[in-house]
Amino acid sequence: MKQHKVLILGAGAAGAAAARVLNASQEVEVTVIGATGEAPYNRTLVNKGVAVGLLTPEQARVPGLDVVADTVDGVDPDSRTVHLASGATTTFDALVVATGSAPRALPATVRGADVAGAAGLLTTLHSLQDAVRVRDRLAGRSARVVIFGAGLVAAETATLLRDRGHQITLVARTDMAGTSAFGDHVAARLRDLHERNVTTQFGRAVTEIDVADDLLDITLDDSTHVLADLGIVAHGTSPSAPGPWYDGVPVDDRLRSAHDSVYAAGGVAVHDDPSLGTWRIDHWADAAAQGEHAAKSVLHDLGLDADPGAYLPRSAFTAQVYGTTVAAVGLTGGHTTASLTSDDPLVVRHEYSGRTTGVSGVDSAIQVFEWMPRLHAEAHV
Repeated sequence: MKQHKVLILGAGAAGAAAARVLNASQEVEVTVIGATGEAPYNRTLVNKGVAVGLLTPEQARVPGLDVVADTVDGVDPDSRTVHLASGATTTFDALVVATGSAPRALPATVRGADVAGAAGLLTTLHSLQDAVRVRDRLAGRSARVVIFGAGLVAAETATLLRDRGHQITLVARTDMAGTSAFGDHVAARLRDLHERNVTTQFGRAVTEIDVADDLLDITLDDSTHVLADLGIVAHGTSPSAPGPWYDGVPVDDRLRSAHDSVYAAGGVAVHDDPSLGTWRIDHWADAAAQGEHAAKSVLHDLGLDADPGAYLPRSAFTAQVYGTTVAAVGLTGGHTTASLTSDDPLVVRHEYSGRTTGVSGVDSAIQVFEWMPRLHAEAHV
């Protein structure tokens, strides 16, 4: 009989990775709990595959992961109890919270946004349901699409939809979206790429959205009107945690929360450690790496394995933007400072307390990825 009961909340990248590590132990009984009525899926394929009709929702599913589909209503860390939407409760010896993130909506001050959403003409692009909504709305025609935001997800989505013949307008509240994630150098390149390839309304905010004749009439803060067949909100994400956390689960460098035997990984985890400060990363590869590390911390704390040490983000990702590759490794946001390493190709180094925590660049993936083993070393000379 297995000696320890471990619950994993969430069946995305972090939850699936934690399950793989824990299932390898002969001493641990693992249960993964996902959302009611939802099978696990790869979120990177939402905008890259399903929304543009390259994949079906079934092809985006994550195979081989057994999940209890019963949404978590809340957690009582003191009694080590999880309350589920079905009314059931279950207990744990250790808990990994891997519930991911939720998309940010337009500000509540935007008049008419709720009406546009109810009409199916305004959506985020975060879930499979969102992707199917976009796919079905755009199928069989060249449409006018307004994307609110100009960061990396917005850039990828704009690229994919433009390549399929749609007319794209980006509306961004700042002149250089992406600065907080990559610094000024990469953000400036992204801005230039946008301006050369799609219509841009930068430094502008939406104030009102009207629905008329199955179209959106979008009013900006300079009184400009933009007509669209579909609006997509790409304003980033926020942690999606069950109670008692809600705003994300704060964790230490071993991904332990302040509550005994509770851990968190992925987009829901808010990291606070002396070597990196406060930070959060929400992309698939890093979520998987965090899930593995949290599971190893669980095994160590149960007396079943060695201490995995501090979690230091080194995961890589790339994005294709209008035929250009944006690449990054490690931690490039948070409280890091960006400095130019090379202008051609563009390579930018990100530092915190004198240590290189991440590297980003444009059309420089080889040079960027070469930094992976050197991240988090002593101060750069």
